[in-house]
Amino acid sequence: MPKPITAMRSRPGRPLSKVMWLAVAGVLCLPAEGTLAAEVPLMPLTQLRVTIVEWIASTGEYKEWTPLNGQYIISPSSTIAIPLLGEFSVENETPSQVAGKISALLKQKTGLAEPPAASVEVVRYPMFYVSGAVKRAGELEYRPGITVTQAVAMAGGRERQTDANGSRELEQLRYAGELNGYDLKLNQLMARRARLEAELAERTKIEFPPELVNAPDGSAGKVFVQSETDLFVARAEALKRQLTSLSELQVQLQNEINVLNEKTAVQDRQITIAEDELASISSLVDSGTLAKSRETALERVVADLSSDKLDLVIAAMRAKQKLSETERDAIALKGQQRTEAGRELQEIVAEFEDTKLKRNTVIALLQAAGAAVSRDAARVAANTQTLEYWVTRAGGDGIPLKLPESAELAPGDVLDVRYDISSTVASASLPAIVAQPSQ
Repeated sequence: MPKPITAMRSRPGRPLSKVMWLAVAGVLCLPAEGTLAAEVPLMPLTQLRVTIVEWIASTGEYKEWTPLNGQYIISPSSTIAIPLLGEFSVENETPSQVAGKISALLKQKTGLAEPPAASVEVVRYPMFYVSGAVKRAGELEYRPGITVTQAVAMAGGRERQTDANGSRELEQLRYAGELNGYDLKLNQLMARRARLEAELAERTKIEFPPELVNAPDGSAGKVFVQSETDLFVARAEALKRQLTSLSELQVQLQNEINVLNEKTAVQDRQITIAEDELASISSLVDSGTLAKSRETALERVVADLSSDKLDLVIAAMRAKQKLSETERDAIALKGQQRTEAGRELQEIVAEFEDTKLKRNTVIALLQAAGAAVSRDAARVAANTQTLEYWVTRAGGDGIPLKLPESAELAPGDVLDVRYDISSTVASASLPAIVAQPSQ
């Protein structure tokens, strides 16, 4: 679950100090820096930070909802999953709208009179990509309102033509290396996802994709399969050992309870005998046949036996309590493993989709670099020629659109910077090559 996103949190339920809750109140009430960012609709793979606090009128303090606070990633289907609330859609919603939805859902789930205060901050937008006639083509971090001109500046500006063929060949080699790296990472993520799905479904065997099962011996795919299989077996055996240990402890506690019950029964018989004897000598003591000390001694014996019985009853109750706790621990142990597998699986799926997008972009860049080797006829005037900007939208139909340099970009866009040369040269050397997203 990439590694699980970890948020710095205080202890659950700890009231905030006066200074801290004033600061929290200020963050929740004041508009964040860059108001435009809060109004941009959220897209898949956007990383959010959710903060929830509640005003406790009786104590005059804010309390954090620590188990729910943290960072979340919007899934490829435009949903997020928050503990207690489950998974819900945030498609085409702004951070402020998502915050309002979280508050409303929490009020509905918990039955509070007033909804807790929630804030949603964008930690990181999905990347966008620049290719073509720029110095540093590749992926760049998106920020709301970024224009084509700004994106080109972030990519180092327009390229300056020197040794065209040599640099293009090196560029092709670099893209080919990146493509191999992404292929390797996708195979690793597929193997890990198969293992997590098996753990979540509590299967006894992992069902790997055919491309990994049929991989040649000694290949990276086979190594990933063996590695995840070993980890799956090790985790299953560790869980089995822990459950076996808890089961053995339950048997020991049940045996202890049985022994204590038997001792209690014996103690009851001893008390009955002593009470009968005490009743039989009471008349003799009253008539003066026996001394009063004899009756007092028997009463003391009855009291001691009753005290010992009470100790046995208390010991049996404690053993039953430990037995109940052990049963709960076994259930919690299974639930914890499923929860961890589910959270990690969600993160793996998001990383898998992000890696596929990067791989497709590298394919497009590699094709563009290969096509650009034949542009020598236009090299003389390349540094003074005007540029054209073509954008392929994420989630669109894969057809590039020509945009002005003042147009704003969106997360996931692929910006291709091209030379605006004569129609003859353009038709011969600048084909519109667009990589279609793999399914």
